[in-house]
Amino acid sequence: MIRLRSIRRGRGVAARVMGPVLGVLYGGSVPGFVQVLMFRPAFFGKPLGRYADAVLRGPGRWTVGERELFGATVSAANVCSYCIGVHARIAADCLGDPVVDALVHRTAEPPDGTGSALPAMAEFLRRLSRDPDALTAADLAPLRAVGIGDDAVREAAHAAALLEICNRVASALGVEGMGPQGNARAAAMLLRRGYDL
Repeated sequence: MIRLRSIRRGRGVAARVMGPVLGVLYGGSVPGFVQVLMFRPAFFGKPLGRYADAVLRGPGRWTVGERELFGATVSAANVCSYCIGVHARIAADCLGDPVVDALVHRTAEPPDGTGSALPAMAEFLRRLSRDPDALTAADLAPLRAVGIGDDAVREAAHAAALLEICNRVASALGVEGMGPQGNARAAAMLLRRGYDL
């Protein structure tokens, strides 16, 4: 449950009207981070949604599933249960559960056919999230060795930065993770509609 009652309640007529509508669409209750986005949509929700849509859905070197996997990887490093659940589910819907289990949850080896670029980038982002000051130019060498260029590194870093922001907002406000059904509903909606409010 979100810590601040004013965010749970919503701000303005649009948020108070959309809350129940979104509750129906999400199968009962509005996910906590959606409530955060709706609290002051013109100030925070819409700009963040546009940025998220550009970073996670726009054209680029990485697929939607790969970018979502990067978001889930960073969220796991930051122990943000809400973001892990939603972004890991989207990544799994796109790439398969075995890839997510291996690279986000780290409970298995990457399945055959995963390639070397995705695990290398996920590991780099995990290290970037945990200890950014310790990274040096030498940390880019493993990425270069598997063919990841500057543009691809920048794209992945944008996905990581976006989720770093969201993880901190969600954690600060007490946004709780959802169960498998809630994650699946949110993932399906985000895959269908994207992030732009």
